[in-house]
Amino acid sequence: MSGPALYGIYVSGFRTWNALSDWKSFSDSSSSLKLLKRLVCQAAAYCVRSERNKLLHYNISTPPGTISKLLDRFIRDDVLSKRNKQSSGLMQHWLVND
Repeated sequence: MSGPALYGIYVSGFRTWNALSDWKSFSDSSSSLKLLKRLVCQAAAYCVRSERNKLLHYNISTPPGTISKLLDRFIRDDVLSKRNKQSSGLMQHWLVND
């Protein structure tokens, strides 16, 4: 296996929706990890759709590094906005892989 470990799964990148879906469906013991995976998938889908629309309608392409920073910011903002027991360890889990 190659690539970094992401929550116990070694990935070389999600190049297909099936790979992302398989990663998301991998069972986790922690409910906060399940929630974080869902947030990551939602943010990734939003970024992909947004990038597609910018390219299609305005012929503007965003560099991958910028998209990565935007994705990170989306997830951090969403985690910081949650204030319940289930989300108590989300930021720690997210920052472990930062």
